[in-house]
Amino acid sequence: MPLVGITSQTAETGRINIDKVWGVREPYRAALESYGAGVVVLPPQPGPLMERVLSRVDALILPGGSDIDPRHFGEEPHPALGSVDPARDAAELFAARWAANKGLPTLGVCRGAQVGAVALGGSLYQDLQSAGFRQIAHEQTSKAPALWHSVHLRDSRWLEPLFGDGFRVNSYHHQAIREPGPFKVLAEAGDGVIEAAYLPQHPFYLLIQWHPELVPEHWGIFGLLVEAAKGRLASAAD
Repeated sequence: MPLVGITSQTAETGRINIDKVWGVREPYRAALESYGAGVVVLPPQPGPLMERVLSRVDALILPGGSDIDPRHFGEEPHPALGSVDPARDAAELFAARWAANKGLPTLGVCRGAQVGAVALGGSLYQDLQSAGFRQIAHEQTSKAPALWHSVHLRDSRWLEPLFGDGFRVNSYHHQAIREPGPFKVLAEAGDGVIEAAYLPQHPFYLLIQWHPELVPEHWGIFGLLVEAAKGRLASAAD
């Protein structure tokens, strides 16, 4: 059984003192378990400790969440920038680079897609509306499992067997990848916003701007990650 590490999302709890809680939202676990994978939650920790944990999992997910501090791609904060989390930024950027260097199968979802791009030298639009993307609403008002806008493939790799050339996705973001760095664009929205990208010469490093964990019909994306993890396990056993 492959083990998939998921970097932590955050919440706050506590009736007297406000404490930060590190964890992951339920749909990620459900999607991975449907393909027979176990889940390991990875809270922020120093690089050497994170490296030890990453070396023991078979795949990595960088999940959705809050905005990335623009200092990581050389910009000052835009007025529309949301909250940032320095500890999470540091942990996920480290994990994203480590996975790229070590060939660890990786899936970035929404914020996680942006983390993957920034970690390897790419940049983001800090706010799509301010950048002139007003043709399509990328922050949908309907809850899951509603799908919001269309996506069209620019490359047949990975997603075409699941969805064909075009399909609809949900959309809950105001930031997006501007420059993908070494990633190759796989799919775009009708207004040109990057919706998926992959890292060439890597066994499986896929960035997805929407939230497939919220739509069981899109869980095949997690199936791709699990298959890549099984392939890594098989290679290690030879």
